[in-house]
Amino acid sequence: MRRNAILLAILLVGLGCSANDWPDGLRRVPGPDDAVGLIPWFSTMHYGLAIQPYKWPVPRPPVEGTVPVTGAEVPLPITPANLPAINAVPNPVERTATSLETGKARYEVYCQPCHGPGGAGDGLVNEKLLVTPSLLTDQAKRYTDGYLHAIVRHGRGIMPAYGDRVPGTDRWDVVNYVRVLQGRTP
Repeated sequence: MRRNAILLAILLVGLGCSANDWPDGLRRVPGPDDAVGLIPWFSTMHYGLAIQPYKWPVPRPPVEGTVPVTGAEVPLPITPANLPAINAVPNPVERTATSLETGKARYEVYCQPCHGPGGAGDGLVNEKLLVTPSLLTDQAKRYTDGYLHAIVRHGRGIMPAYGDRVPGTDRWDVVNYVRVLQGRTP
């Protein structure tokens, strides 16, 4: 019975407050965060720094020997130190009709505006703004599949990173499609 009386008293006190009773001229129904913000000890938490461990620059690499449970990829940005590891990454996706179809669809959305429909660097964006490299040069043909995958994922030069827009397996499909554009047979 006494507990009910205490709850009723708290409810009546809460209902008796108006918007004018709250600090800074709060002109809305106060919420729990507003009440917590009135307590000095909690207010420092309310305005404290937010630690976001998964934001830029990059999350910490996993401890050696760990197995990711989410299927997350280890970040390998294109740097001179990472080139041996990038070039050693094998293409896990077989060049099948389904892979090439998915790769072509992603290529048309993300790559074709700059690199053009055939990969020659003659896309619509290139006509107006940039000098986009051709994917058909001997140098581009010598790139490993892992290197092309890293370029799609992390970007390079003025090319933006598409790793957040093109999922992991689809990136390999784009690599397979680029190889077909370069004249490599499946």
